Amino acid sequence: MQQSATMVRYYFDIKDGDDLSVDDTGIECSGPEEARFQAIDALPEIARDELPDGDNRFFEVNVRDDQGRAVFRCRLTLETEWL
Repeated sequence: MQQSATMVRYYFDIKDGDDLSVDDTGIECSGPEEARFQAIDALPEIARDELPDGDNRFFEVNVRDDQGRAVFRCRLTLETEWL
């Protein structure tokens, strides 16, 4: 008999510069590696939705587990300059 994997709810708080959007819904993942993948995968989409609103931007996804503990963070920085 095969046991089903236990799913854990992770929360993905998004920081765009000084603006913070706290995730109060979360998504179920099979574990921290899947949560890591989801966070990294989200960054380009977040950047695409927000650009070109400004030349220099900083995006960050902070992942919390179902106990509220920070477990992972990833960042994406866009810097532009005229030459």
